[in-house]
Amino acid sequence: MADTNYRIVRREDGSFAVEIVRVGALPQTAAGFATEAEAQGWVAQDQRLRSTADPFSATAGRRWRSF
Repeated sequence: MADTNYRIVRREDGSFAVEIVRVGALPQTAAGFATEAEAQGWVAQDQRLRSTADPFSATAGRRWRSF
């Protein structure tokens, strides 16, 4: 997640979009948000999902046991 940058932009039609840039991937855009707050909420959710999708992340809820 540290290698992901998000930028919220206002579009010409007054809606909002999120530009997503990840290291090693093509830039993407998530569009169609009615408000900036809605776009910010999407960013927060994407960050949460990406942090829990990493099985080596401390926030993934896994506890390793040594035998």
